[in-house]
Amino acid sequence: MNEIMKTYKILSFLFFLLMVIGCSNNSVDIDSKEDPKEDDKEVVEIDPLATIIPPNYETFKPPVAGEWFTDPVFGTQIKRLTDEQNILGWNGERAMFSADDKYFVIAVNSPFKLRLFDGKTGDFIRDLPVSSKDNSEFRWSYDPEMLVYPKKNKLMGYNVVTDEEYILVEFSEDLGNNKGRLCGGDGNDFDDNGELLLLNFGKRMFAYNLRTGERGPEKDMTDYGKIDYCTVSPSGKYIVGTGDNGILLWNLDWTNERQLLPNNSHMDFGYLNGTEECLVSRIPGSGDGPLWWTEHGVDGNSFLTVRLSDGEISELLRSDRWFSPMYSAVRGSNKKYVCLAIPSHELNPAAEWYRYFGELVLVPLVGEQSEPIRLAHHRCRTPEGGSSFSNQPEAWINHAGDRLFFRSNMGNFSEEAKHDLYMIDLDI
Repeated sequence: MNEIMKTYKILSFLFFLLMVIGCSNNSVDIDSKEDPKEDDKEVVEIDPLATIIPPNYETFKPPVAGEWFTDPVFGTQIKRLTDEQNILGWNGERAMFSADDKYFVIAVNSPFKLRLFDGKTGDFIRDLPVSSKDNSEFRWSYDPEMLVYPKKNKLMGYNVVTDEEYILVEFSEDLGNNKGRLCGGDGNDFDDNGELLLLNFGKRMFAYNLRTGERGPEKDMTDYGKIDYCTVSPSGKYIVGTGDNGILLWNLDWTNERQLLPNNSHMDFGYLNGTEECLVSRIPGSGDGPLWWTEHGVDGNSFLTVRLSDGEISELLRSDRWFSPMYSAVRGSNKKYVCLAIPSHELNPAAEWYRYFGELVLVPLVGEQSEPIRLAHHRCRTPEGGSSFSNQPEAWINHAGDRLFFRSNMGNFSEEAKHDLYMIDLDI
């Protein structure tokens, strides 16, 4: 019997002894209380190096929307928020929570619209009667009730309480690229104050202060090739862009350009040790990187942080098998952890899985390797013949670090992009 199966049997037996709540056949035991209480939470000891396959992977069925259930391995309580299987994915670095964490907004399909949730309880509030050419353009501003988005040459505001839509500023040119998207993609969130947002007219980008109306100098990005996205950093001191030239950093006035990473890697931001602004990234093991990685003492197995002030690199987590997690530090306001939603890869766990695969994991933002907190199996998977992008696991941690929302197609992974929304009350 291989080591994976041995570990799994040992953990399953320990779990049986430690917990009464768990999965059996096609059902789960439900905690229907409004919120999980401290006394209800079980502490389950998990080997940090173990590969853990979730029980009843083929048959697990979550409860109806509004009910809690317990992850059968990690003991984490999870609340199902929707049961319509139409939650659309936005990359995890998007700040889905309002500035005060009171609200959470996400796009849904059939029909395509924005849906508003309570950011604390996860309860559905209402569908919003506002949309844009691309609903992924909506951003929360410094005003915890105001969403911001482009509409041709106008930057618009929308109040989620009063339903008022208004023009914040009107420019002489249309905002966005030829598809209407701001600065290349999904990652151009505000700074931590919710004031500075990076805008663009095609290839020309500039920072705009929503509160004061101040407009920064323009930067023509024509010579930089394809730009995945550019964004103002959480502190508002820097602009960071990722694309054909790797990940580059500028001062807010576009001076002092320097390279942070040589590859175009998925990234998010946080604060190392709670104070030092940094980006976090899972580096690739190929392309332009290998010589550079050796020089900095890391390699293609590293999940790392890069300090923005001086480019200093620290390794946060290491895996000797490739994984490509989604990240969420939500604009850097949560200064303790970055959340990773790690894909489960192929449908056959025994053939493809390794430690942390298929899990939601919190990695402490400290300047050294430290043991991650393994929260739950997200049970999000790609159906046979489906798109891994459309079915990627995504999670969003709020600014206070006490709520984690994630989407998953658990219970219906046979069809493409049939996802619901779930919530974890983080008590850490």
